Amino acid sequence: MSSIDLHTHYSYQIMLPESVAIVMAPKDSSRNHGIFRLTTPGGMSVIKQCDQRGFHPHNQPPDGGPIYDTCTDVYMNPDLKFDVIDLR
Repeated sequence: MSSIDLHTHYSYQIMLPESVAIVMAPKDSSRNHGIFRLTTPGGMSVIKQCDQRGFHPHNQPPDGGPIYDTCTDVYMNPDLKFDVIDLR
């Protein structure tokens, strides 16, 4: 996830800890999407303390772990029917 993705998702995850970030990568032929969550407490504390804007690097969490991780508790059901409504 980009630094902008991390900061955007932090706002959601701080309010709703079970939230996930679905990142689309249409140009990546090996994987067109990923489902991620900031690590707790490591990634959450790194992003909370960061006041930079735009694209920028982040330090690793103090425990040496990743800032975010792939969600292993999310099940993708290709048979699920749903509608997407853009309310912008």
